[in-house]
Amino acid sequence: AAGNSSAVVLDFFAGSGTTAHAVMNLNRQDGGRRRFILVEMADYFYSVLLPRVKKIAFSDKWRSGKAQPDGEGAGCFVKYYELEQFEDALQRTRYMDDEPFGQEDAPRYLFLRDPKMTDALSVEGDTVRVYLERLYANIDLAETLSNLLGKPIRQIAPDPADPMRPAKVVFADGSEADLQNPDWKLVKPLIWW
Repeated sequence: AAGNSSAVVLDFFAGSGTTAHAVMNLNRQDGGRRRFILVEMADYFYSVLLPRVKKIAFSDKWRSGKAQPDGEGAGCFVKYYELEQFEDALQRTRYMDDEPFGQEDAPRYLFLRDPKMTDALSVEGDTVRVYLERLYANIDLAETLSNLLGKPIRQIAPDPADPMRPAKVVFADGSEADLQNPDWKLVKPLIWW
């Protein structure tokens, strides 16, 4: 990564954040635009890793827990995700009292219908409304759609009636998605799997 000033460095076992620290220091030294992707699990992420990344982004020189006046900050935008554990997803799954479906010759692979799709959708005539909050509290729909579609966000436009509420997301390619009444076809992969 030292020779490539636009590299993306991946650390699957980020620990205390030494990789992030090294990438930020390299960028400070040569003006590079390297990025890092860190993977860590459990509370260790919040108690050790994230505080270190914030601290190093603020200043490269610390003494006795205080940033030094001659320290240099690093412009750093950090985005992090908390992934749902498979066991948590299984615990929240409810199955309809219905006939199982699966491979006829392999009875160990049986699948039952999960009504998540019907819980999150309301069909009124030709209009399908999506209510993701019925599935997950505080979902960031703009970021979720960005990840799902593989499109970076250019802008999140506010609702003219309530500027604190997002109305739509505009992606880097110019396409848009309504955040108040999302197209159910866009969010279907999030609801029914």
